[in-house]
Amino acid sequence: MAFRPLWIATFVSAVGTGLVYPVTAIHVATDLGLGVPAVALFYGTFAVAAGLFGPLGGSLATRFGARLTAVVGGSCQIAAWTTMACVGGLPQVMVVAALSGLGGALFFPALFSTILSGIPEELRKRTFGFRYTVINLGIAAGAGLAGLLAVRVAPAALFLANAASFVPVILWVWRHGDGGETAEPQVAESAGRPSVWSRAFGIALAVTFLMSAFGAVQLESTVPLILRRLAHESLSVVTVVTVVNAVAVVLLQRLLRGWVDRCSNAGAVALGAGLWVAAYALGLLATTLSDSHSWCGKGLLMCFAGVFAAGEVVAASSLTPLIAGLVAPGAAARATGTSGSAWSLGTLAGPAVGSTAVALAGPMGSWGVLAAGGAGALLLGLWLRAHETGRRRNEGEQHGC
Repeated sequence: MAFRPLWIATFVSAVGTGLVYPVTAIHVATDLGLGVPAVALFYGTFAVAAGLFGPLGGSLATRFGARLTAVVGGSCQIAAWTTMACVGGLPQVMVVAALSGLGGALFFPALFSTILSGIPEELRKRTFGFRYTVINLGIAAGAGLAGLLAVRVAPAALFLANAASFVPVILWVWRHGDGGETAEPQVAESAGRPSVWSRAFGIALAVTFLMSAFGAVQLESTVPLILRRLAHESLSVVTVVTVVNAVAVVLLQRLLRGWVDRCSNAGAVALGAGLWVAAYALGLLATTLSDSHSWCGKGLLMCFAGVFAAGEVVAASSLTPLIAGLVAPGAAARATGTSGSAWSLGTLAGPAVGSTAVALAGPMGSWGVLAAGGAGALLLGLWLRAHETGRRRNEGEQHGC
């Protein structure tokens, strides 16, 4: 399977996302005059739609094939961002959010099942880790380009460019995805793995939710609030933390590759959660020292950004392979679609819990809430690691090993 065209297509799609990343909220709140509450409603609607329709995307990809599902999901995304270029009121903005959430819920199970079918299991962590790095590079390039273009072109042009950016990755899935119906009898059992639902799979969904709610989304939501409102750091410091994190994600991808490859899927997930807990501990220490030992506090914040980036790299490399490894190969689309719902619900719950903690619990309580969520993911990940080890031992005994 040709993966180089996929990475090019993924980069183009991520550039499109980056183009609208800093613009969408400003456009909804200011250009359309709908205010900040409309922005929250927009992203909330998107997350709810993605969460509700995730299992549907997986089921459609399983029944009708990745090609058709990717075309339908990608077309929804194209329609959503084309509509965003010409909306004028709140109802249309909500339609865009729902349509975009639906499009992602349909498209990503088709994409992930196509990727998983084209690589051996031992290379999955490396492949998804590299994909995460490509996405980060694309979003950074798109966001930088948006900063240059925003003063010269109308926001509508950026939204249309984002709509067009979905075309290459849709074409890649069309070229490499399956086009027929997956036979259910072949899905039912493979190497002792259930079709989809099992206790381990349910635990993995809980881990996915916690990793989303108390991990990935927090760098963009709660952490800036803690630094600005509770630690009274300047906006420039918050920006530097973000930049250091983005650079570290790219650099650590190669440095951590061998280490992650040696871990089991569940072990790598637990490691990612543990790194986030360690990062939050560094954040708490930095916040505590921000006044009395200013430079020490700033240095700890940079360490926080690096350790958090390590957690991102490990989690991005291992979550999808973990989900796929718990089910029979033919059930990968349904499994990733359902896990996508858990992830989307986490993106909705995480910022809400974090902002509430900032408002009520102070700096120690806020960092503590984030660390507690990460610790929950760590413990469940360790349970899955023990389950994974036991399953492999049983499989070895069945094969006389």
